[in-house]
Amino acid sequence: MRPLARKLYHALYRACLRAQWRMLDWRNPPSSRADFPLPPARLRFRVAENASVLNFFTVGLRTAERLQEAMAYADFQLHDGAAALDFGCGCGRTLLWLARQSPDVRWHGTDVDAESIEWCRASIPGGVFSVNGPLPPLPYADGSFDLIYGVSVFTHLSEEHQQAWLPELRRILRPGGLLLLSFHSRNVWQPLEDASVVEREGFVFRTSPKLKGILPEWYQTAFQSQPSIVNALSAHFTDVGYLEHNLGDQDVAVARRA
Repeated sequence: MRPLARKLYHALYRACLRAQWRMLDWRNPPSSRADFPLPPARLRFRVAENASVLNFFTVGLRTAERLQEAMAYADFQLHDGAAALDFGCGCGRTLLWLARQSPDVRWHGTDVDAESIEWCRASIPGGVFSVNGPLPPLPYADGSFDLIYGVSVFTHLSEEHQQAWLPELRRILRPGGLLLLSFHSRNVWQPLEDASVVEREGFVFRTSPKLKGILPEWYQTAFQSQPSIVNALSAHFTDVGYLEHNLGDQDVAVARRA
């Protein structure tokens, strides 16, 4: 009976989520024309597993500020006319703020979520957006970007997907360009039963039956140790640095293309 009970519980959980999204959109109608455009609740949930309006805006602003701190740590500055890519931009939670703060930078966003990309195209002026597949390649020429950042993307990718994406991100980054990627901090995975496995093997990937049909199976939850992250990045990039808790419960790895 337990597998059946779990299956019914997970189905009920997903149904309640969808009902919550409808209620949130009724209370705060999504808009693409306001000073601060608001995506629908289901799109907000996909970037944070949280559809709160306050969470969407405050986390987006805070993340933009922390990324700027990471750029300062790397002694990197985006000049006017530079090109930047939000890898896994979702519905623009972070890009929305960065584009406002640096309007002379050429902002790009890409994501597997076609619905979110369509919303970004209609709602974030000046941005250029594209849909990508779950695996490379991306629709960009070699050396297209001065900056690439991925916020809470590698936190969800399997090890095989991460290994496929790192050389692709290097390909589209210009020599001397900066890569910023976030990963779950140690304090997130240390209390888990799998903590010893993370310590020993460097990587654990967990799937959630609750989110079946909402998130794909290859996009679930990844826990990694700092040494494994640095080693993986060092195979493709130089000057690899690591900022603990730069995004609260997520660390930020910093790397350059030689």
